Amino acid sequence: MSLDTVLQIGKVLRSSENSLKYFKYVEPCPMDKKTGEWPICITIPVNLDFSFDWKEIKITQENTRSDLYYLKFKTSDNDGLVKYVFGDIYYEKLATIKNDGSIESSEGGYYRLDNPNHPNAAYRPSSFNRGISDYKDIVNLQKDSVSYMIQQFHESFKTNINYIERILKYIPAILYYFENKNDIKIMDLLEDEENLYSITIAQNRMKISNASLKKAKIPAELSLMNEEQKRLLFNHINSSIFIHFEFSEKQHWYQFAEDMDLLNVKILSEFIDKTPEGLVLKKTLYKTLCSGDNKNDIQFPSFRKVNRYKSKSFQNDSLQDLFYAIEYCSKGKTISGTNIKLIVLPRGECLTSEDYTNFLDKRNEAQIIAKNKTNNHNPTDALFNFLSDNEKNITSFDLIFCKIGGKSTPDSDLIELSGLEKSKLRQTKERIQRISLEIYQEKKGFLKTDKDLSPLSIDYSFRNILGSPQTDLKTGKTSYQPNPKFQSHLLKILPLIYLDIYFQDEVLLPSFIQNVEFSIRSGDEQYSFLKYDLKFLLKIQNSQINKFKNMIESPSYQIGLKLGKLSKPLKKKINSFEKRYVGLLTRHVSTKDDCIKFTNEVIEMLTRHEKTWGNMSAEVCNQLAQLPLSDYDKEKLAFGFFEGYFKYEVSDKRKDFFLRLEKLLSDYEGNVNLETEVECISEVFNKINN
Repeated sequence: MSLDTVLQIGKVLRSSENSLKYFKYVEPCPMDKKTGEWPICITIPVNLDFSFDWKEIKITQENTRSDLYYLKFKTSDNDGLVKYVFGDIYYEKLATIKNDGSIESSEGGYYRLDNPNHPNAAYRPSSFNRGISDYKDIVNLQKDSVSYMIQQFHESFKTNINYIERILKYIPAILYYFENKNDIKIMDLLEDEENLYSITIAQNRMKISNASLKKAKIPAELSLMNEEQKRLLFNHINSSIFIHFEFSEKQHWYQFAEDMDLLNVKILSEFIDKTPEGLVLKKTLYKTLCSGDNKNDIQFPSFRKVNRYKSKSFQNDSLQDLFYAIEYCSKGKTISGTNIKLIVLPRGECLTSEDYTNFLDKRNEAQIIAKNKTNNHNPTDALFNFLSDNEKNITSFDLIFCKIGGKSTPDSDLIELSGLEKSKLRQTKERIQRISLEIYQEKKGFLKTDKDLSPLSIDYSFRNILGSPQTDLKTGKTSYQPNPKFQSHLLKILPLIYLDIYFQDEVLLPSFIQNVEFSIRSGDEQYSFLKYDLKFLLKIQNSQINKFKNMIESPSYQIGLKLGKLSKPLKKKINSFEKRYVGLLTRHVSTKDDCIKFTNEVIEMLTRHEKTWGNMSAEVCNQLAQLPLSDYDKEKLAFGFFEGYFKYEVSDKRKDFFLRLEKLLSDYEGNVNLETEVECISEVFNKINN
């Protein structure tokens, strides 16, 4: 069961040296992954008496920034108040110029300045004041006569809150101070709000382009701006800042164990009820656990809250383990073209936090893409990229297919596969890899190219076969877009592939025919490409029977193959033949009688254009007449037709010569006036043809 795996992961992560980074409501100081840049990071030393040492404020050393964390204090996942109770602060301001010239600004990070004009009274105070009620609850958890650090720090923060919030409000001015200190003291700057305002405007002017100023209807020169325009420019702040409080001996806020215990008790108390059977959830925490939340407990219809312990009851330690596992166990890869996320949880004896961390890091998408570029001839399918020979301690996996949730709704588990052996998965991966390479080479041979082609992959081939065909009106090219049919079928088939029990798939051939027909009608024939996707998906089915071979050897396919070859000359003779007949083929051959009628039409059209092939026409008619009704398959016949119609065949002069003689003999067979001549030519034909 994956919940057991989740709790085991949480237990290991909680006991690790750097456990904090795994906690559900703690985040690291963010570094931009693209640029490698940090936000502005400043350190405020905290004295032994918990007063703030403003004289020693400084830029945080870059080599220590990876140890910076901030608390996202919440009493539920839906708690959007952004309350501050303790620790470092990360704050950002964002601004965009709208089409009408107005500037729209917003706050990010996990602190909010006061907003007295907010329509909701709860959001008017700053984060510090929003969190006072929860802070008092934490303080009330203290043991008598014990003075906790969190209380003393909170009082000092309250004393200095104006200075702290001015740092957040005037980020450009604070950065300017550290870049151009001169003789000014930070306290003098923070007490002079008018100067902070002026410096911020000047710094914003240096960063904003003239084009943006023009769009916002702001003059380029500061001296020409009125107060309203200066206010607009002031609001155009795009900066972020991290405030780190450095305690004695360079301690961080999270290194005070007793205070962290108080925080944990407070957070846990918001999520649980105590029952005789153990601790049970009263709020949504993990997607497969019943919490009594009617909105999110959709997997527990009509479930009575009194029975929540039957879903899962906890002891205090195991519940804390869950808080450390949730973020890790929610990370997965979205399956291309779907709203389904695949979460892979590693299992094994004595796995360490390093094992778990390395496993996620190696699934990094950029690394996988780079690896596949260097091995384009035989890449690992994206759906198996979690397998690696280097992770010796990992012996099995839990795979969870989730429907991706929204902002206010969690992910919901759809299918869970537990305890899949790594060795068995590797065998499946290697088998699919061999098949992919084999068909890739076959496709390259057909196209007669030395260029690298896109490798065949499971999700991409399913999309081509099951996706909705669309034609670009500018280029005329047909592509296949994901749709509900593709997603639901992929969700059905992928577990079978991972379990190595994907034996048959009745949806593939009809969908393939449908998309081929569309491409023909749109003028961008795709049969020659889609057939390799079909062949790949048929061959990866774990069956002793060669499905593709059986299909092309079937009577319906063979009849279709000859009928396609027979129809090929009509492509040049009748302009509308492909759109009217080939692009709507299954409508013309939906039953055996319809197929006979269509065959006769083809022969009549060939006769009108003097292209009749006597022997082949007779073969098609005879085989079709003798075919039992139960063996007739319109999709297999259509597949064969497309192969015969579109397959390029090198011209063979000798073969053409015999076909012409064959046609000549067929045309004059039974003619009494030419009986002797026909007999002589037949003897010559038989002699040179043997």
